[in-house]
Amino acid sequence: MDTLNSTVRYTAILCLSFALWNCESRREVETTEEITVDTAETEDTARVIKTGNTAEDELEEFRAWLNRQTERGDTAIRREWPQVREELRERNVKLEQKFDSLSEQSKEEFRILQSRYERWEDRQERRQQQPLDPAKVTEWQDQLLDDYDNLNTIQPENIREAYLTFMGEVRAKRRNWSQDDWDYVDYVYSQLNQRRRQLEGELRTSDRLKIRTLQAEYLALEGSADTMDMLQGSAER
Repeated sequence: MDTLNSTVRYTAILCLSFALWNCESRREVETTEEITVDTAETEDTARVIKTGNTAEDELEEFRAWLNRQTERGDTAIRREWPQVREELRERNVKLEQKFDSLSEQSKEEFRILQSRYERWEDRQERRQQQPLDPAKVTEWQDQLLDDYDNLNTIQPENIREAYLTFMGEVRAKRRNWSQDDWDYVDYVYSQLNQRRRQLEGELRTSDRLKIRTLQAEYLALEGSADTMDMLQGSAER
């Protein structure tokens, strides 16, 4: 019975994780809930999911888990970083062991996720050691959000415009930013995303879809900046 209950809880958590999406800041500014379900109703589903744990399933789970972690707040990540880091590595190793079973498209996606995972881990390590300056956080928030710099004033009817304002600044100024600058940008981005989560149930479908598009664009630009920074670092060494 204990084994069955554990399997059911795993199923519920896995299904929930597939529904979650996206990615954000990880550096701290200075200054799970366990889900249970009815055993009788989910026994068959749990058995199917457990036995269908293919390499492709592992890849999808890794993607969803990484997205979920990068969307969490700085305080939670700082408190749980050793455990999060270890789980990241374990999931990465599991997929590497099944790499040959992936399709060519999935192999390429895994390589991209690996690169993203490595950048995220490096950034986390650095941010744990060097917290952000609260005064500079305020400056960057003013610069990137303009009229929406007070996040508490962002409401369902104007959150789309807040994201558009943020991304307009990112597009215009990103080429002049250092890696340290990106840390502050990334923090503001995470705060904006946290505000979105608070309002999620009140957002119109069209606004939700537009915000996801803008989030994907931000992640692509941030990833490109990380790659350039790593290449420059390698050249200097």
